[in-house]
Amino acid sequence: MTKVMTLICERSCDLNDHLDERSQVKEVPGCYVVKFPCSGMIQPLMVEAALKSGADGVVVTGCQIGDCYYREGNKMIRERLLGSRPPTLKKGTDRRRIIGLWLSKVQVHRFISEVKEFVTDLDKLGPVGPAK
Repeated sequence: MTKVMTLICERSCDLNDHLDERSQVKEVPGCYVVKFPCSGMIQPLMVEAALKSGADGVVVTGCQIGDCYYREGNKMIRERLLGSRPPTLKKGTDRRRIIGLWLSKVQVHRFISEVKEFVTDLDKLGPVGPAK
């Protein structure tokens, strides 16, 4: 089973009714969720650590761009993932295994759809290779 770690702003899409007791998304087996007060608190090092710890992919989810509850946290992590704001992902990080979603509270079904598609893409990539 493909394992996906989701690092999500608690003010982004509301997954509460879609999580089991282990914080796994019911509709996407193997997709686990860790909530943060703001996506701006998510650091590229956390994304890299998830991949090194056995996740096949990482989903970073924040509020819609331009609608961050804490002003610009979503812009900060988006820019870090894109490499235009330090700290950035290390050069050897497989960016095909990372996606960013910027969603409102009510866009739960879009989240589920996008993550299912991401899992399909990860399955095509195969297992994570050894760290370099």
